[in-house]
Amino acid sequence: MNLLFIFEVDYTKKVVYDMHLLAESISLLGHKVYAIDYEEWVAKGSDSNRWMIGGKHYKILIVSRALESGKIVLIRPHINKVARLDRLSASVMQIGLINHIIKTRHIDAIVLYSVPTNGLQTVRWAKKHGVPIVFRSIDSLSQLTPHKVLKPITKMMERYVYSRVDRVLTLTPKLSEYVIGLGAKPDRVEVLPMTVDTEMFKPSDGSDIGEKWGITDNNKVILFMGTLFKFSGLVGFISVMHEILWHVPNAKLLIVGDGEQRVELERIIETKGLTDKVVITGFQPYSDMPRYINLADVCTSPFAGNDTTKDIFPGKIAQYLACGKPVVMRPLPGVVSMISGEEQGVVYTDDDMDMAMQVVSLLKSTYRREAVGAGGREYACKVHDCVKVSKRLETILGGLVEH
Repeated sequence: MNLLFIFEVDYTKKVVYDMHLLAESISLLGHKVYAIDYEEWVAKGSDSNRWMIGGKHYKILIVSRALESGKIVLIRPHINKVARLDRLSASVMQIGLINHIIKTRHIDAIVLYSVPTNGLQTVRWAKKHGVPIVFRSIDSLSQLTPHKVLKPITKMMERYVYSRVDRVLTLTPKLSEYVIGLGAKPDRVEVLPMTVDTEMFKPSDGSDIGEKWGITDNNKVILFMGTLFKFSGLVGFISVMHEILWHVPNAKLLIVGDGEQRVELERIIETKGLTDKVVITGFQPYSDMPRYINLADVCTSPFAGNDTTKDIFPGKIAQYLACGKPVVMRPLPGVVSMISGEEQGVVYTDDDMDMAMQVVSLLKSTYRREAVGAGGREYACKVHDCVKVSKRLETILGGLVEH
């Protein structure tokens, strides 16, 4: 099949996530994958090829982010980079581009990750050309909208898209409830789990990467990996580090990531006298992520439940579990709807102190760590393996094309 994936984030700069793995893994099944994204910044001296449509230049890049052999064809229009106009410019420029790609690349099916930037025009052209369209739901989109005035507008757009696509594939049953509540037909909604490359993310030795961060074989390592959003939950977790250290003096918290909360976290770490016990590495190469996870004894995702996080399934959870590491986290409804508990690798906690005590328990018990971690690895390989998930997507798309 010739497939078109449509995103509203920068495919080349976004932290590797579900969209990269799905697009690239299904290309490995022998399908031709084209993609349109939202380019955040135009690099000078780009050596990408140029393609002209209606007198306008478009850039074409052959891209691989998650899987070395999983190549996609990324097509980008030049957009207006004036502040506050770039997103609107992208939306306008992609109207003709989406239509042209569907026609000239003989697209069989579309996988849409976008609503505000290019969702409406994608639905319009898909219906006009009789091409089946699937929406991939990974977030409660209206909750992510930063400006309150735009939330109802985004929700209206969601209603339009969800009610008109041929299928909505959600990360969790809770997200299924969300999209159905916004007009998706229940018989067109199903869960397609978060993906992880279980050959890349698997139990191995990560000790070689710890030296540069002052971590020795004597340390017990707690790992958080990902973007440092304000709702990360790390402020609360760092506040109970002294309790963890009282029980496990050789413990260290390794935060592999960066983001808007970093300055605040660094200030708190210094104020609490934890500079030798809590390390923030900044963003690290995706290829190194398995080594960082395997450096850890326990992994955590201390997100507190809110409108943004309650229905989602953070990608880091699947990666932690695939590496056979026990995960300590709050019971986010989206994750709970997929993972029941310790038998599948996750220890749920009620608050920061409970989280600290569960971390301590795991750090002190090799048997418990290994048992919980083994259950997580088995679950990840069974449910989230990218080959299995991409084959399921292939089946869904093939069925829609034949229909």
